[in-house]
Amino acid sequence: MKKKLIILLSLIAPFFISAQTDLSVSEIPLDEEGQIRYVELVKEDANATDLFKRCVKWINKEYKNPSSVTPTRDMVNKKIVIRHRFNLTQTLESGTTTSTGQVMYDMEIRFKDGRYRAEMTNFVLKKTSKFPCENWLPEGTAPNSGNLQQLDAFAKEKLDRLKEGMKPPKVYKEEEW
Repeated sequence: MKKKLIILLSLIAPFFISAQTDLSVSEIPLDEEGQIRYVELVKEDANATDLFKRCVKWINKEYKNPSSVTPTRDMVNKKIVIRHRFNLTQTLESGTTTSTGQVMYDMEIRFKDGRYRAEMTNFVLKKTSKFPCENWLPEGTAPNSGNLQQLDAFAKEKLDRLKEGMKPPKVYKEEEW
């Protein structure tokens, strides 16, 4: 009886384990045209010029070569465009992690007094020709769900780090002695 129970559990367990790690296609934010688009509107107590300067400071810390990833730094129109890429990885059964490709993306940050808006779009897998990451959405199959999870985690982490970097610097009171 115990052997049958163990066999039954070993057959059923992979379905429960994989169901917990799969990312639902409905969790990926899409715009009206079906394109992947992450948008954050953040209220911050500062004018647009200060927010622009904070963002430049964040970019200089965040990226190895900040001037090459920012083709547009428009102080007049309060707009910064970032073009960057990140690696997708896959862990083999042996435990080795290998690269499965690079995803290019655009991030546009616009500033107004008291707020800024960050938008990540144009997620494209870099191959000999461009492969839009939206092509992974209809299938939701095992190979593509891992890529979608990595894309989703990367975008959310990048936007969180932007929000953290855009906070005002701490002001320390001078100690009276």
